[in-house]
Amino acid sequence: MYEITQYKKGGLSFIRLSGEGAYADVCPERGAIVTAFHTLGKDVLFLNEQTLFDRTKNVRGGIPVLFPMGGQLTDGRYEWNGTVYEMANHGLARTRPWTVAGQAADERHAELSVSFFSNKETKQSFPFDFEVVLTYRLEKGRLTIQQLYKNLSSDAMPIYPGFHPYFHIPNKVVNVKTDATQYLDYNDQAIKPFDGTIDMSDLAEAVVFRDRSDEVEAGFDESDRLVIEKDPAFRYIVLWTERDKDYVCIEPWTAKKNEFNEKQELLYVKKEQPLQLSVAIYLKKRS
Repeated sequence: MYEITQYKKGGLSFIRLSGEGAYADVCPERGAIVTAFHTLGKDVLFLNEQTLFDRTKNVRGGIPVLFPMGGQLTDGRYEWNGTVYEMANHGLARTRPWTVAGQAADERHAELSVSFFSNKETKQSFPFDFEVVLTYRLEKGRLTIQQLYKNLSSDAMPIYPGFHPYFHIPNKVVNVKTDATQYLDYNDQAIKPFDGTIDMSDLAEAVVFRDRSDEVEAGFDESDRLVIEKDPAFRYIVLWTERDKDYVCIEPWTAKKNEFNEKQELLYVKKEQPLQLSVAIYLKKRS
């Protein structure tokens, strides 16, 4: 039987989905971040707890939610319909509290829905009325994040959301199974051939490649591989790490950074036509 429980730690409240030996923890008040995902007896995610419990810091770890954009903007700003707006890296959602919208558990799965609404503060950076609903679903060792992006404004709403998972992968030589044959290296802005492996050891900035498949695999450890299933709208995979930290971020994005300025691959959500996307994460044994 799957179950949903709540607990408090360090002044924060967490909701745990658990069942069949797996669990996932969500902290709605810290940007609806997934702080832990445990399956096959392993902790899939890295988490720096000091950054989690210090509300003045961006969380280093877990799965931060990137909305309405992923990445950075040139000079931290963009122009829309003749007005210049400023927005922090990775958007609005990861630094603001979310509201629990529903939960359910039975013998097959457990799921938690959380919502994030626009307000006067968000409209200073993003001039649209919106509601975002994320449903975290744990089932058979798989964590799925179902997304519903609602535009409550009259004009079509541009977004390019993503996720920023910090995976507990100490090995900086990352093997990725993808259909990409090249990648953009943000360290020198060069496009380079991709043969399935990238050594991230000495790279300060991220690399990004376009992936047209619905599934990406990466080496997790000697016995398991990490699988990320994704909606085709997640057209890019971003890899990033920090030297001497036991993680590699493998991030599904819908566009590259600075897209609010480039305006080439934005997703437009029309009023009364919500956009639904999905990302799922699990481990599987190496063959």
